[in-house]
Amino acid sequence: MSRAPYFHTADRVQMLLNQLHLWSGTRWQHAGARPNAMRCGVSGDCLFWVHAFKAIGALPEKLEIPNYRLQEARADEMQTLRRCIEATECANLVFDDATGKQLPLFRIGDVLLFKNGTSGAHCGLVVKEAPVHFAHLTGNGLMEEPFHQAHYLSALTCVYRLLEEQ
Repeated sequence: MSRAPYFHTADRVQMLLNQLHLWSGTRWQHAGARPNAMRCGVSGDCLFWVHAFKAIGALPEKLEIPNYRLQEARADEMQTLRRCIEATECANLVFDDATGKQLPLFRIGDVLLFKNGTSGAHCGLVVKEAPVHFAHLTGNGLMEEPFHQAHYLSALTCVYRLLEEQ
């Protein structure tokens, strides 16, 4: 049986957008040695979305982000990060650039993985569907940007969609 996307209701989308609003003003700080210590309004890196999802009940509170080195994602081409996402069994891979398939129809809450950034990888979260915008935590804080820019399109490696619990 196929599981529905987690953010398929207006209430859940609004909860996510409200939570992301709370993250505005959060300063960027690489959290590799202490990824579970990221705090809304204080500091975090592009994996902040895990904490945002946990805060609204979309991911289990007990879910831990493993420590990661600054260049780890570049060295293993994001395989460790991808294995961690897939091991939760809470997300479905809806796009992988290695397959050569067309980009999916993006949904609010989709997690975008890019092959760039300080660590060789960067994450963003779709926050608007038409036109597609995503939020990401950068050196400039939490930003919302249009996705369809050449540098983002060329750096996108995969897209995960959070799913309903089993």
